[in-house]
Amino acid sequence: MTLTMAAVAASKGFAPERLDVRVEWETREEGREWATAFRTGIDLGAGLDDRARKILFNAARNCEVHKLLRGRVEFTERMV
Repeated sequence: MTLTMAAVAASKGFAPERLDVRVEWETREEGREWATAFRTGIDLGAGLDDRARKILFNAARNCEVHKLLRGRVEFTERMV
């Protein structure tokens, strides 16, 4: 997220005071499966207008890591 926001900020000419991302997660058992919930806090500091803040926030929400984790994730293991 941070790298995505930094790239978008650079391309748009934004100069955020801060790009701080904190992620908390909770893993819990739901029946026979596990579920993980992520909570993210994004701190851009002061100095950006609402439009720039929204653009960077949406960039974080749509980063490649989110695309990988969104929806069902499956693992396949094999002994080699």
